[in-house]
Amino acid sequence: MKKTILFSVILILTTGKLFSQIPDFCLTRDEYRLYSLINEYRVKNGLGVIPVSRSLCYVAKIHARDLFMNNPDTAFCSLNSWSDKGKWTPCCHSAFTPNPACIVNKPKELTKYPGEGHEISYYGTENLNPDTILNFWKSTEITRELLLNQKKWSNFTWKAIGIGLYKGYACMWVGDVMDTIPEPTLCPNTPGAENFPVPFKTFEKVVITKPTGRYYIIYGSFNSEDDALKMTEKYQKEGFSMAKIVVSDEKAFRVSLFDFATQQEALEAKKKLGNGYKEAWITKY
Repeated sequence: MKKTILFSVILILTTGKLFSQIPDFCLTRDEYRLYSLINEYRVKNGLGVIPVSRSLCYVAKIHARDLFMNNPDTAFCSLNSWSDKGKWTPCCHSAFTPNPACIVNKPKELTKYPGEGHEISYYGTENLNPDTILNFWKSTEITRELLLNQKKWSNFTWKAIGIGLYKGYACMWVGDVMDTIPEPTLCPNTPGAENFPVPFKTFEKVVITKPTGRYYIIYGSFNSEDDALKMTEKYQKEGFSMAKIVVSDEKAFRVSLFDFATQQEALEAKKKLGNGYKEAWITKY
């Protein structure tokens, strides 16, 4: 079972920027509530309100999706880790196996935000409650200190904050440099932002034709490879970067969203997908 691991992200120098501008997106009502609760908590402790940052929200939303879709957090890597499934530098980091050199300054890498970023993360149930998230962060020393600029954070003044929530994961980023682009808007509907543009890698054709012993989460079966390829590309663009085609003995072309070494891992992942994918099934091949 996953453990909630929280860590502040240490800055690392980086050069290139992958994107010239940030695609349009909005904040869900839960994301905005968590942002508001954090500022209320700070004000009660004599600190100022942190302006919401479009750039840092973008990074937070991408990371929350990467954590859910690609699970870079393992027994050795914390929730601050990034997978190798997107157009960013992958990173594995934890308190037990620290490797600061692999922790990328994601705001500079993914946006034009000029400052350094620091992150705290949370993993819980799929239906995240903003109050529960903040209460956990308040009760944990390392995250409380970052929120309230205490101890090693006392020399920082947070001038930008970003929030991203997605299917059980919450990411919050802060920086001590003002963001120069307009703040994000609130989504008109709740939960909203399901079509948030995530910069995953371009379409990768993967066809499994021989048994691997792995457990595949199948979401569609087609009579032709062309039809299966079109759906696989669609799912990859929607963020299912591990989507691939599994060719069964019956010559049916099945589209897999994820695959795992054990049935239990596949069952847990299917549960995370929610009601929108209740028709998906698991098969060993």
